[in-house]
Amino acid sequence: MSAEPLDVVLNRDRLNEALAPEAYTASGEFPVVLHNEGEPVHVHLRFSGPLAAVTAVDSTNHYVDGGATRHVHVDVADVDEDVTGTLSLVTGHGAETTDVAVTVTPPPEQQNSVAVDESLSEPPERTDSGSGASAGLGSDSGSGAGSRASGGASGGRDESGSPVDGVVAAAPDAATLLVAAFAVVVLAAAALAALALDSTAVTLGLVAVVVAVAVALYVLLP
Repeated sequence: MSAEPLDVVLNRDRLNEALAPEAYTASGEFPVVLHNEGEPVHVHLRFSGPLAAVTAVDSTNHYVDGGATRHVHVDVADVDEDVTGTLSLVTGHGAETTDVAVTVTPPPEQQNSVAVDESLSEPPERTDSGSGASAGLGSDSGSGAGSRASGGASGGRDESGSPVDGVVAAAPDAATLLVAAFAVVVLAAAALAALALDSTAVTLGLVAVVVAVAVALYVLLP
């Protein structure tokens, strides 16, 4: 029930007069208190507008004796939002009417409660954009790796290999070494022969051998 009742003063200055506030707000059910300061009177309570759908009283017509006070209890249905309408106080068998704008609000505990969306408790769904971003990252990382690998190859050095691997790759094979050794032996033998014989023909032959060996070495060696 509302802490403050809706007070109405009857017959203060004249017969059938009803003094009431222009507006009244209640949270839930509330009382209408009729104070009669004059002659006995009948007061009819009439609700109109949206207020009529959410309010009810045991009796709409109330007799108030002279100098007496009567409480009229107004039941109010549960509401989710403010409902406003008009309470008309009719006296003198319809001769005079006093209107009060009444607003009914939800209970305080309902006003303070916060509705929680149940969907917030569920984990968010993965979207295509997220997958695309992940795929994009994978593509970028793969491209970056490919670029680094290409850069390493163009620079003449494999980042994954060691310096020893480069030396082994650059070294000539066994057949090449064998030919080179044989050429050295032939050159040495020819040189000794030229020195021993001291002949022009031998010297020319030695020059021919040197040229042939040099050409062979140039072709075989990297």
